[in-house]
Amino acid sequence: MGVVFSARFPVLEPADIPAELREAIGKDWHDTLRGKRAKIITNLKEVIPNETAYRERIAEVAYARIGAVFNPAYPKYKRIMRRFKVKINAGADDYLKHVDDAFKEGGAFDQGVYANLEKFKENALIVWRCMGDKNRIWGCVPKTILALKGLGVVLNRVKLAKDTVSGTPIAIFKPEHETRITSIVDQVLMEGLNLIVLSKESGEEYTSIMDDYNAILDSYVKNTAFVKDNIDTANTFVHIAYDSVNDWIAVDVQEATI
Repeated sequence: MGVVFSARFPVLEPADIPAELREAIGKDWHDTLRGKRAKIITNLKEVIPNETAYRERIAEVAYARIGAVFNPAYPKYKRIMRRFKVKINAGADDYLKHVDDAFKEGGAFDQGVYANLEKFKENALIVWRCMGDKNRIWGCVPKTILALKGLGVVLNRVKLAKDTVSGTPIAIFKPEHETRITSIVDQVLMEGLNLIVLSKESGEEYTSIMDDYNAILDSYVKNTAFVKDNIDTANTFVHIAYDSVNDWIAVDVQEATI
């Protein structure tokens, strides 16, 4: 039959993300962390109740880990390691004295959560740009999964004006593989899009990253062990692409049957 469905789903622009979504998710992150303050301090005091536990679980581990960072042949290696060991062991008393103050209401923990709220929202923005929000705006990744599952009715409801869609999607994977493989495709897309968008927007080379992730996607979407027998794997694909007309990253989906 040939190609039965094709689509291009662009990664959302920052301006596409509703302001109330950013605020709601940021507030939820802030309130959740603050709400766990009591549990965190309780767990810390159970795991590190005294100086002996501090030395075993913090100082000795840190000393072993940092030792792997420096080159033992470095002339000052032994001096650096001695100083680090002395300082980290000496920190036991300060830790035990101040851990309660750090986690009290309005203490260093609360202040740190508040201070990093905007940074959290900035870092999370790339996730929202790919995933969106099911109640407000859908991103390219969940729309791709809808297409792979043949959920055309839902896709028509959530597609955006910037999306290019032609035909009717069909479920391409065998029923026994669909849930697992679409979950993997979801994860590969999220990981790849994150790296590619951040690379592009920081002026770094990204086409080789795109090629790498498209090869991974092909290993699932074109795999005859996973797709239905009537799927034309030569003309069926999910690829991360660059749209030179609009200067944005998108996900291209094409489905074809024999």
